[in-house]
Amino acid sequence: MAMALDLLANRNTETERSLHLSHSHSHSHNHRDRDRDRDRVILDLYGDVLEAVVSRVPSADLIPASRVSREWRRAVRSSLLRLPRRSPWLLLRFLPRPSSPALYSLHAFDPFSSSWLSLPLPHTSTCTTDAVTVTSFLSSSSGDRLHTLSASALSVSQDPFATHWRNEAKAPKMWRKDAVVAEVDRWVVVAGGGCPMVLEEGEVVGAVEVYDKQAGAWASAEPIPPQFDGSAYATWLSAAASDQRLYVMEKKTALVAWFDPQSKAWGPTCQLRLDTAVSAWAIAIGRDERLVAVGVGPVGQSGTKVRFWELNRDTLQPVVADTKTKTKTKMEEEMPTEMVQRLFPFDEGDDDTWRCCSVEVCGTDRGGYVYNPSEMRNGAVLYEFRESEGGSIVGRWEWVPLPERVADCGVGRMEFGCSAVALDDLASFSRHST
Repeated sequence: MAMALDLLANRNTETERSLHLSHSHSHSHNHRDRDRDRDRVILDLYGDVLEAVVSRVPSADLIPASRVSREWRRAVRSSLLRLPRRSPWLLLRFLPRPSSPALYSLHAFDPFSSSWLSLPLPHTSTCTTDAVTVTSFLSSSSGDRLHTLSASALSVSQDPFATHWRNEAKAPKMWRKDAVVAEVDRWVVVAGGGCPMVLEEGEVVGAVEVYDKQAGAWASAEPIPPQFDGSAYATWLSAAASDQRLYVMEKKTALVAWFDPQSKAWGPTCQLRLDTAVSAWAIAIGRDERLVAVGVGPVGQSGTKVRFWELNRDTLQPVVADTKTKTKTKMEEEMPTEMVQRLFPFDEGDDDTWRCCSVEVCGTDRGGYVYNPSEMRNGAVLYEFRESEGGSIVGRWEWVPLPERVADCGVGRMEFGCSAVALDDLASFSRHST
């Protein structure tokens, strides 16, 4: 078994790979014999030994591994049933030429193998031919998805790797820029944003429209609460989507609210007062039907801190660690200093008088990624939720640097997303890479 694991490990030493998988062919007779012997050992594995080998295969190689033989296919399925790979992947959309939004590359980080995949240029919907088109990630209850929105059409990818796109729908009645776009179960919500044209009768700033994918129609909804006046834009709001609601948080004030697309109405609007030292906020889906509020500040010689708080999804109030004692403490946690320094590096002697901080998070109920949107080249920090209730919220932290081919580019615009990746997604991704 040890020999098999070593042989397999030798075949998966690249930490960054293209979806166009290729095998190098040796021109040496000795090399051909050695490769043939190695393949014979791997193909002759069975049962628990084979499953142990498969359990170490990077996620991107599971589909090719399942095609080796029936035994390998059974081993892949058995391994995933026994040890599901539920941690979400980090998605990176990179535009080397910001003036050409249709020409971008997509990269995906596998948290199981801690390696990046560089994907071929994804398919883009026909609405990208419009003069004014927005292509970006939207928050979705099934994971962040790329979407394109123009003055005439809306299209949303069906999988994390944007290999399939849904049929286009008509654009919202009111065209706006910098709107919050989210997918909540069968609905697509477009909220807020700025209208570059004069508002017509019945149109308001902070308007919300809901697209019902089953009915194939748009409907107007209650506008963003007036407390968000002046900040009802994607630039100023952090957003997260569950399978029932859209949640938005004002990044500077921690004002938070939720929207129900079925009733087309907003719930409570709350002003969180968790820490007066925090100067930037973000929100994400949390574990056990909760939310996670992430705060950062201050940035400078006094020491930067990034902290997590768990919130109740209904009341938007902090979750307390123990409701039976008189001294109730909020469920919160601080990011390790080493990880904070990766996102917010600070050298002695730097002048922090005019330094400001920003933070954003994309995540699922299994975990996610925190990053500094002002310095995307600092990478992101992976967090995985602890499965059992205990003294901490997060069970794993890991810094994720950018893939080399992106880090080496001098210019370009980046955007992060996050999604769980299923075996069907990997299969689709494998088919479209050949």
